[in-house]
Amino acid sequence: MKKLFTIFLIIFSIANLSAQYVTPGTGIDWNLDDLVANSGGVVVLETNGQYTINEDLTISDTDQISITTAEEINVADNVLITVEGSMVCDPQGAGLIFFKAQNDHYLGFRFDESEGSSFTSTYFKKAGGINLIYADVQFINCDFSEFNQEYSTGTVDLFHSSPLIEDCSFSYNDGPAVSSGANVDCAPQIIGCDISFNVAANTNTPQINLGTSGADSIRIMNCEIIGNPENDMAGGIAVTTLIGGSAYARIENNVIKDNRYGITCYGGSIGSLIRGNEIKDNNIQGQPMLGGSGINFYGDETNQSIVSGNIITGNLWGITIQSAAQPNFGQLEGDTFNPGANTFMDNGNGGVIYDLYNNTPNPIMAQNNYWGTDDPDEVEDRIYHQSDDPSLGLVDYLPLYSPPVFISETGIATSNTWFSVSPNPAGDYTNIHIDNALAGPTKADLFDASGKCIDEFQFDGSASVVRINLDGQTKGMLFLKITSGNHTETHKIMVR
Repeated sequence: MKKLFTIFLIIFSIANLSAQYVTPGTGIDWNLDDLVANSGGVVVLETNGQYTINEDLTISDTDQISITTAEEINVADNVLITVEGSMVCDPQGAGLIFFKAQNDHYLGFRFDESEGSSFTSTYFKKAGGINLIYADVQFINCDFSEFNQEYSTGTVDLFHSSPLIEDCSFSYNDGPAVSSGANVDCAPQIIGCDISFNVAANTNTPQINLGTSGADSIRIMNCEIIGNPENDMAGGIAVTTLIGGSAYARIENNVIKDNRYGITCYGGSIGSLIRGNEIKDNNIQGQPMLGGSGINFYGDETNQSIVSGNIITGNLWGITIQSAAQPNFGQLEGDTFNPGANTFMDNGNGGVIYDLYNNTPNPIMAQNNYWGTDDPDEVEDRIYHQSDDPSLGLVDYLPLYSPPVFISETGIATSNTWFSVSPNPAGDYTNIHIDNALAGPTKADLFDASGKCIDEFQFDGSASVVRINLDGQTKGMLFLKITSGNHTETHKIMVR
């Protein structure tokens, strides 16, 4: 009887082992119909025209699967798709490719030393994660939603991989949108993405959680990172080197809003450029001893950053600097030049404004910034440093910056509004709508986030609509100052 039972287990194990399909590894380039014909029922075509992957599927080294038509692909529960060769999903014409769970969640994707894999207009829903292992995969115009964390911590999880993730959307995933290990060099390029309401499991994790970068730089640019107030443990962006290594990061022209904190650079040997971001209302937990910074720097003197042209408003703390970190917020002379031109407004807690809190013994450069006032004494009250505690370093905040705009909640400089601007966010153009006819010529000046005038326009003030060409302008936050006679208004424009 025991022998029969052993034979049964062997047969059962062999049956389970055969309940998957591995492509032949002969350099084939197949489509979905080829998989239906060769996989022995692992991939099938349903009568409704949709495909189903019933068991684990492995694309062998040297093989490729190409999907060039719009398709819906159901993936059975707990199924893993492993790509050792390459997978290319690029639907030609209208439509998209949609990998979705057949029932609850499928396990996900594993790209293992995959070269040449790329996805365009591909949607992934209800997976356990996408693991990239020594695989620089491209994702362009893709959507990732409702992932659990059955297979990986992050929705897209990186191990020695530097993918391009461009114009993608991440929403309602249990973990971070993109994550990497603390000491595995990864330099993802995250460009133009909509990242919102992730970390739905409400763990102490940011929506983008990255470790060391290696020689290349992490780039997070032209994205929106929007938190869900119901997930009050979720942060915005973290770059960390907790157990060694180094990280280089460019974080530019993003909107980072409604998270537990905006950005943190945590550890040593971090070099970052943080420029042109709108970092707003990152206060959802409401506990200043546990978070709420617009930007936090924690580490030794090798944690350095150039911070310029940002709008930092509505956070529990504007900037917090801890241990011995050495960021630079503006320096007009010396070996390091930083134009500053950051705007700090309405950051505080407990009834006290904390636009910048230097909790280190080091001096901090913060020249040429706007603090919501032109009065140096009022600026002093908004900065916590040596004058408040002699053990702390001095913040050098003079001279002050007088911006070409008055930043308000609406971005409008006067309550008597004669102009409106749309579309906003804008693409290649925006329109100035003149709500009241103005006499005489009207001028519009376009400024970048540092306060530099980058273009100017003249038009007849009697017109009702004037188109402003933005083609070729840097993406991110710009300011349009409109002057007609003695009347001046300024509007914020987000260029996508």
